[in-house]
Amino acid sequence: MTPSNLATIIRERYNATGDSFFSDTYIYNLIYQAEMELALEANVIENSYTTVSVSGTREYAYPDNAISIRRVEYKGVKVVPRELIDDPKTSLTEPSGTPAEYAIWDNELILFPTPDTDDDQIKVFSYDMPSEVSATSTLSTPAQYHLSLIHFCISNMHAKELNDKMASYHMSLWRDEIRRIKRERKRSKHGDMYAVVRDEADIPAHPGVLF
Repeated sequence: MTPSNLATIIRERYNATGDSFFSDTYIYNLIYQAEMELALEANVIENSYTTVSVSGTREYAYPDNAISIRRVEYKGVKVVPRELIDDPKTSLTEPSGTPAEYAIWDNELILFPTPDTDDDQIKVFSYDMPSEVSATSTLSTPAQYHLSLIHFCISNMHAKELNDKMASYHMSLWRDEIRRIKRERKRSKHGDMYAVVRDEADIPAHPGVLF
């Protein structure tokens, strides 16, 4: 569904088709805000980024849109998170070799030991923030959740018209949708696997958090 399609549905639900009180830009901004809240609450936007190693360099840019990192791989092998104990800028004192661990500091991905080879692939799997919404953009949120964004938008439209009762009603429906989506995504991650206690190394790493 395109932002324009979703905006049309929102207007129809609110009975505001052709109403200039709610501009297209205003509705697109509401859709973006809804996407952002859902991304922060339920990690619905998944992405992956690749870069290459530089021999002697252990610090690499954190993905711009990433909320948190789910997994890091070096040459296709998982790199595990570690605690950042020492000054993160003392790279010259670090041993070199094939990285087996990583930490995050000041929006940088820090590999341990420092890579000693050029052009090895570094792949980062992340949960991302949405892109800004416009008539020509693509919604970042997966398609199965597009209609869930409607309640947030309609709640704010009611709030703009000072209808607190309906604003609260639709905000309650929005909160219900977030809880439902979080449950659904938790189930989907298990798939056909048996439920097990997760290893600490599998827990997503957040910007600025020491492991």
